[in-house]
Amino acid sequence: MPMPSSTSGPFHGRTSSRYIVRAAADSRALSAFIDDIAANPAVRLVDTIGPSAGPPHTAVVETDPDTAEQLRRRNLNQLTIEPDQPLSLFD
Repeated sequence: MPMPSSTSGPFHGRTSSRYIVRAAADSRALSAFIDDIAANPAVRLVDTIGPSAGPPHTAVVETDPDTAEQLRRRNLNQLTIEPDQPLSLFD
């Protein structure tokens, strides 16, 4: 099974990884999450995915594993936060 993509990022020398964030039921939870992380220097919004005429349904963020776990616990039952798996044509 592929591991999350990791880089040495701007998180005080810690390894950062990409995570996929999706709303569990209410898309407003994802919008609130995106607004909240703007003030968090330990999390970087990489991209959002969704229709051009509406709010995003998925966000891609980069952070360290400890921060990702804290975010997951804080948003339990509202958001799904999981490691981004690199795509491969040959798996």
